[in-house]
Amino acid sequence: MVMKMRNGMPAVLICLLITACEEPFHAPLRSVDTDMLVVEGILTSENTNHLIKLSGPYKTQNENPVPVTGAVVTITEGSNVYPLTESPVGSGNYFTPPVRAVVGKTYSLLIQYQGNVYSAQDSPIAVETLRPLQYQKNKDLYTLTLSPSGQDPNFIRHTLSWANTGACTSVADCEGEIVYYDLKTFDVNEIYKPGKQDFNFPSKTIVIRTKYSVSPSYKEFLRAMLSETEWRGGVFDVQRADVPTNLSGGAIGFFAVSTVVSDTTVIAE
Repeated sequence: MVMKMRNGMPAVLICLLITACEEPFHAPLRSVDTDMLVVEGILTSENTNHLIKLSGPYKTQNENPVPVTGAVVTITEGSNVYPLTESPVGSGNYFTPPVRAVVGKTYSLLIQYQGNVYSAQDSPIAVETLRPLQYQKNKDLYTLTLSPSGQDPNFIRHTLSWANTGACTSVADCEGEIVYYDLKTFDVNEIYKPGKQDFNFPSKTIVIRTKYSVSPSYKEFLRAMLSETEWRGGVFDVQRADVPTNLSGGAIGFFAVSTVVSDTTVIAE
């Protein structure tokens, strides 16, 4: 059977758009108290104090996480052991001593808390170089031009600030952050994800870019996480499912190890 075209759009696509329509469903959210541990942390090739954040799961939307304090946390690589220190005490933020991740080595995270043991490991791959920053003028302001780069999965964090320019009237409103994920996947829900408003900034804005390499297991975590967050709400949503983790012992989240490269650009006329 041949599907005819209507106004340049395939009839099969029209059918999909119609059947994909959703109506709002209002129902109270039910939360269940658990002792599940949430782990957020990334070790990079920067020689610095890296953060591993431990908390409990959210019970309601937009709730502040409850910090998990008093845990014993270590990272090991071969015979090297790096004990983490909670700072400040009670925050759930655990910092490594100055250490940098090296390609080809495996780093293991071990968490001991209230008689439970949780572990994870990851190995970094080399990060590819950054291309020159692309941006365009939009009337009197500017926007970033974001596009895929390189051959390997990665993401780039853009930190913007114009706090020291004449365009800044309130320091709290003179900075921002944009993260661009380039996972080298072909996901329909990413292609048809909800649109976002452009982030505009003035001339003389300082843009610091940091590009992160992504290991195969970290890629799967990010892909699932984005499918449940930024890519959700479009025409082709995927079936909801738990986001994968590399943590054992019933913890959720991810312990990632990446190599990074960064640069700084001042936006000019």
